[in-house]
Amino acid sequence: MRRSVRNGWVKMRGLMPIAGRTGETYWYLRRKGQPLVRMPDLPHDHPDFIAAYQAARSEDEPAALRLPLGSIAGLIEAAGRSDRFAARSAVYRATLRRHFDAIRSEVGNAPAKGLRDRHIKANLGKAKSPTDRLKAWRFLGAFGTDAGLLSVDPSQGVAAPAKARSDGHPPWTLDEIDTYRARWRIGTSKRLAFELLLWGGMRIGDAVNIGPGMVDRSGVLVFRQSKTGDPAYVPWSCALPDYAAAMEADRDQLHAAIAAAPSRHMTFLATAGGATRSSKALGTMIRTSARDAGIEKSAHGLRKSRAVLLADAGGTPHQIGAWTGHKSLKEIEHYTLGADRRRAVMGTGAEHSGAKHRALKCKAENN
Repeated sequence: MRRSVRNGWVKMRGLMPIAGRTGETYWYLRRKGQPLVRMPDLPHDHPDFIAAYQAARSEDEPAALRLPLGSIAGLIEAAGRSDRFAARSAVYRATLRRHFDAIRSEVGNAPAKGLRDRHIKANLGKAKSPTDRLKAWRFLGAFGTDAGLLSVDPSQGVAAPAKARSDGHPPWTLDEIDTYRARWRIGTSKRLAFELLLWGGMRIGDAVNIGPGMVDRSGVLVFRQSKTGDPAYVPWSCALPDYAAAMEADRDQLHAAIAAAPSRHMTFLATAGGATRSSKALGTMIRTSARDAGIEKSAHGLRKSRAVLLADAGGTPHQIGAWTGHKSLKEIEHYTLGADRRRAVMGTGAEHSGAKHRALKCKAENN
């Protein structure tokens, strides 16, 4: 029986097992009109097995399936089929795969053992995201040395590129939040997506998978983040902690938007047909609907808004991290430091004035 083995990029067609006299199994490559070719007695993700397979393919096979022996492209193929790669999160694998494809397109035919740090440095200069490109090279370097494909890891001599100072996606202001709500009323999918992202302070990759089944008996929404694998805890129907008590109106907005949804599905942001919405589609929805409201902000900016609001309300780095799922306290302290400096110049009792103002305005709109 013919078999196919697929990895992230190549489908190995024509492989078939044949049992030996003593019960052992041998693998052969079957090609139309040609004799069977015995494959090495090695795992299918072993570099020597991949090289033998490529060498045995017929000349009419697409060029994308023929890899030069010992090439960087071959290293990428082996790395992409490894347990090390499979153990990474789906988000991280997607990032690696994207840069693996770029590396293979640019220098795939070059010999892997001739790779030096200067080659990697030159390649980083071609990448839109040099930091992520270096992560891909370091993954290849670590895998290659462990698998015996590289004598040394050339990526270890390459320093991470200096990051340009940038605040990334800016958080939404209170006025922008009010403006968006005025433009997109309760009952629209755009409003529901907005409220879920704002209240949960979650990434869009997690928001598309959030559903009612994730709310535990204590009224806390608990989910494991796709990027880090760490849990996040969002107060859903439980009593709010003291520092977030003034945010009750925001949560009411979310529950009103969920109650007004035309149908119920496994996830809150499912499409009309019940399919899970893609994170790309969700990001586009928020960006375009914000633009329609005269706001140039992103979905990720809503995550930052929740962190800012929690910091302004007096939440500690650990409390904010439990809610938003931020893993780095240093990153959270960026928000709390700003809040501390703001409180240092504000009068007594002014800390929550913005949140109270918005709460009263939200209640007035819905009465």
